[in-house]
Amino acid sequence: METALTRLIGLSAEQKEARGILYTAEEIFDQVELWRDTLRRFQRRRQELEDFLEKFRGESRKSVLCTGAGTSEFVGCCLEGLIRNKLAVPVNVISTGKIVTTPQDCFVEGYATLLLSFARSGNSPESLGAVKIADMLCPNLYHLAITCNAEGDLFKEISGRSNGVALLLDERTNDRGLAMTASFSNMLLAGQMLSHLFSFEQYETGFENMVEAGTVIRDRAPEVAEKIAKTGFKRAVFLGDGGNYGTAIESHLKLQELTAGRVMCTWDTFPGLRHGPEAVIDPDTLVVAYLAADGYTRRYELDLLKEIRDKGIGKAVLTVAHTVPDEIKELSDFTIEYGPAADPVPDALVPPLYIMVGQLLGLFTSLQLGLKPDSPSESGIIHRVVEGVRVYDPQVYRRSGRTHILAER
Repeated sequence: METALTRLIGLSAEQKEARGILYTAEEIFDQVELWRDTLRRFQRRRQELEDFLEKFRGESRKSVLCTGAGTSEFVGCCLEGLIRNKLAVPVNVISTGKIVTTPQDCFVEGYATLLLSFARSGNSPESLGAVKIADMLCPNLYHLAITCNAEGDLFKEISGRSNGVALLLDERTNDRGLAMTASFSNMLLAGQMLSHLFSFEQYETGFENMVEAGTVIRDRAPEVAEKIAKTGFKRAVFLGDGGNYGTAIESHLKLQELTAGRVMCTWDTFPGLRHGPEAVIDPDTLVVAYLAADGYTRRYELDLLKEIRDKGIGKAVLTVAHTVPDEIKELSDFTIEYGPAADPVPDALVPPLYIMVGQLLGLFTSLQLGLKPDSPSESGIIHRVVEGVRVYDPQVYRRSGRTHILAER
């Protein structure tokens, strides 16, 4: 079907280049079809991953540390609760930036640690630096890297280790545009599969419905995103609970980076918004509500949306769910539903679906502002792979006060 997104994709190469959408629009569109490839890759490595994780699960004291930089860190934010529930192990999400700057705060002495690293290119200095620093500080360490680049430093480092496994995704997930889109949703799906490793048939049973739901959102959301972009909003607040807390964080970054900071964004849980962040909602603010299907969680979300409407704050409210009931539609200016065309997807698994809404808002708002989504930073402040970073050896510095570089770009 033709949508605002497919119309962009259908432009000539010259038109796309002029508008700065040689890559980003197609990468958003194509990601859903790549989900099946990610499943097949995981299925081929399943036994190897089971053997690896069985050894880790046999440790008496253990924890999982999800890490990455920027969008890659936010993959872990979407997965934290799912991994904790499915693998019955303590889980924390700590950025590679924190590992390299304050490593003493990141590891628990006497615990076996699974360092679960996410990276699109794997070439950011922090990706490799975090691995090397973890090796120094955690004697009982397991490495599992999920990445999109066979030529990346992270993939090369982990794939040759006896204490590590590197899962490589299709090269098409290694987005060529500035913003991480297909890379995010596919690394996230691989993380969901990992969490279901010992109940994998359960995950496989619902996988095709996830693809169908993603296809519906991909087809329905572009028109809504384009209309919202034309409202001229200048701020945005993204709200989500559970795994969608991570969706909200990643959405804020997508919109903010694709608009080169012209639209300033924040995120929170629905109850958390009341504790100060609600102050940012002015007459030019878009509120995006990623709704839970769980009835208990939904009560908190409904209460907050009622409060926003009662106070008369914000420019517009967008709600996203399988089905938006009438009482919430009355509190919304825009809605995106993927039902009844697809069955409901469990709350813990919907982030790869809902993140497309944040991506599309970023794409169409960038174009509305006259920017080029593939490279929206006109002044060159931000880049596809972070530059100008050095990662130092903490042990050398603390022994001698001298610096020794572990990784650099």
